[in-house]
Amino acid sequence: MSALLVIYDGFAFLEGEEEQALPGRFRFTFGDLQFEHASGTLELPLSRLILDQNSAGNLVFHDAGTGWWIESADGRILNDVFLLRQAHLRAQARELRERREGNRSLKYALIFLAGFVGFFFIGWLLVKAAANSLANHAPVAWEEHLTDKVIAEHPKLFIIDTNDARIGVVAQLVARLAAALPPAERRYQFQAALIDRPVVNAFALPGGRIFVFTGLLDRVQKPEELAGVLAHEMAHVTQRHGLRKLIAGGGPYYILRLFVSDQQGVLSAISAGSQLLVNQYYSRDVEHEADTIGWHYLMAANIDPRGLADFFRLQTEGEAATTIPEMFRSHPATSERIASLNRLWEKSERKSGFVQLPAWNGKS
Repeated sequence: MSALLVIYDGFAFLEGEEEQALPGRFRFTFGDLQFEHASGTLELPLSRLILDQNSAGNLVFHDAGTGWWIESADGRILNDVFLLRQAHLRAQARELRERREGNRSLKYALIFLAGFVGFFFIGWLLVKAAANSLANHAPVAWEEHLTDKVIAEHPKLFIIDTNDARIGVVAQLVARLAAALPPAERRYQFQAALIDRPVVNAFALPGGRIFVFTGLLDRVQKPEELAGVLAHEMAHVTQRHGLRKLIAGGGPYYILRLFVSDQQGVLSAISAGSQLLVNQYYSRDVEHEADTIGWHYLMAANIDPRGLADFFRLQTEGEAATTIPEMFRSHPATSERIASLNRLWEKSERKSGFVQLPAWNGKS
């Protein structure tokens, strides 16, 4: 029988006198909880004990008849043979075991979730780092080749309008902006073309090809607005946003190829995903970067940069009246972006002396 008697460490104290808790050891017998401490032995009938768990996670027994509390951190108590002989204590022990199992399961679930989030975050960082590395190593000639491939694969989209005389104004603005770019970003030979669609927008592909929809030209009211759009698209090119998005879309495959030093093979494989370049969706951070860099391009070219914010207001009005195909919604005009551009203007030390661009009549 003595083999069944298990000794537990704990504390005993009277209700309201927790500061005077007595350290000791206790065990369960057929009918009592026997707590031995330095001053003697305390015996509490099992029939009067209530088993629970305190906020610290320790098990506590309360004898309402005497006001004594017994506290222990030893979880073995819940499986004690003598304790489980009492029906009410057996039920309370079972409830506590289930509660602890639930807490343990929740803890493991949270640990798993935290690990998954951490793994996902690390993976995201690796994809981003790989995209940046590959994009930085891609030659401009390869970007141009990729764009040629994209255009060839989507002939119904790239129906170039060669009869619209407004292309001359677009080309002049592109040339003025390109000439003012920082030396490191003049490696691109920017080219502009018009697409005859009633869309108030424009987009750029890697290598420097900029496509402007005639719907945008029909709505802009001054050349500074058009220049703002072009500067924004040129920033997408110089920062290689489209190429980075395309590489990141390939995920682990491209990272693996990067780690085995097969970057040329990666660049060839990326071409298969050129559809991503046609669907011009960029993150808020990328669009904000293009807005900011485009704004500085305008300042460098001596063009009033407020035209970019004016275009966003104009685009908002145009989208309210026109149903724009989802694939062309590359620049959602939001109050946040306009406010950001306005803050750049407020902080600018220069607010006058900009070049007077030729008048714009918006007619083809």
